[in-house]
Amino acid sequence: MQRILAAGLIAVFVGLSALHVFWAAGGRFGGVAAVPRQGGAALFRPSPLGTLAVAVALAAAAASVAAAAGWFGAAGPRRAGRLFTYVLAVLFFLRAIGDFRYVGFFKSMGDEPFRSWDTWLFSPLCLAIALAAYVVANHRDR
Repeated sequence: MQRILAAGLIAVFVGLSALHVFWAAGGRFGGVAAVPRQGGAALFRPSPLGTLAVAVALAAAAASVAAAAGWFGAAGPRRAGRLFTYVLAVLFFLRAIGDFRYVGFFKSMGDEPFRSWDTWLFSPLCLAIALAAYVVANHRDR
């Protein structure tokens, strides 16, 4: 079970990283729904460099999960991977809860299309990532 969760998490992180690289390179697909809006205006404008930094962080998250799952072998990387994967679990749980204004399950403001996408995909995905990351990080070999 832990290996399946780890593989699924790695696939999600690699896919999200690739999407962010696409956006950093100027791709437009899905970009309108990726940023919260209020009054028709985007609340922030991600720069290509910032978007690329997110892509690198997501790739590092995939590596952390792989290390936590023991795919790099040695105990040192596994311990570090577990620590970082616990951090991922907390961060994605907090993202799912949100800021109580524009993102997360408890948002109260914001315009479409981000609002709907966040309610039905982004926040549930963040919660699923948080739970799966916790299980992977908490797994001990028997």
